[in-house]
Amino acid sequence: MNFLMFGAPMAGKGTLANMLAENYKLPTISMGDILRASIASGDENGVMAKSYMDKGEMVPIEVVCAMIKKRLSQDDVQNGFILDGFPRTPEQLEVFVNEKIANIDVVVNVEVPYDVLLSRVVGRRTCKSCGYIYNTNWNLGYEKCPKCGGEFGMRSDDNEETYKNRYDVYQRETLPILDYFKSEGKVVTIQSAEAPEESYKNTINALMESGISGMKEFLEG
Repeated sequence: MNFLMFGAPMAGKGTLANMLAENYKLPTISMGDILRASIASGDENGVMAKSYMDKGEMVPIEVVCAMIKKRLSQDDVQNGFILDGFPRTPEQLEVFVNEKIANIDVVVNVEVPYDVLLSRVVGRRTCKSCGYIYNTNWNLGYEKCPKCGGEFGMRSDDNEETYKNRYDVYQRETLPILDYFKSEGKVVTIQSAEAPEESYKNTINALMESGISGMKEFLEG
């Protein structure tokens, strides 16, 4: 079963993707991970991508798609995968469809009210030593990192103005491509304002009731 995760920044789609991946033994394919791995390997696509990034320019869509195609040709995705972070624009969707990069069985559309998204952003804290992420909205009362005892800090971009810009880009450039997948009957929308465990339960219930071919059998496995 091939999943595509969809939602605004801070909606929690990455967390849900990881939970699905762990429980159903599917690889999570993140555009960011692909890009980093390709650059680290020094392959042709990675070298080309780095040359653009070093100049502060966008990596061409052709290079991005070549990376994704290569990743999707590997053995571990043959029984399914979870794609997160691509496509993000109408142009990327057009190439994704025309080049037949992947067959998507279901799009998990994670919806969260804007005020909840914003509270997650301004509440996020990152350990300066190990990178552990904690959110003050969890109300766990951590003053030090529970993993290494390090100090928590706040990222410079975790503020209302920066997040609003990111959200506006999502609304303008990314959200419209959901219409294509809706026309294909592949979108399952869930509400994810709750804690991750509750959101995950909502996701599984929604997928079970979606009527998407093979979904129930896959989940009951």
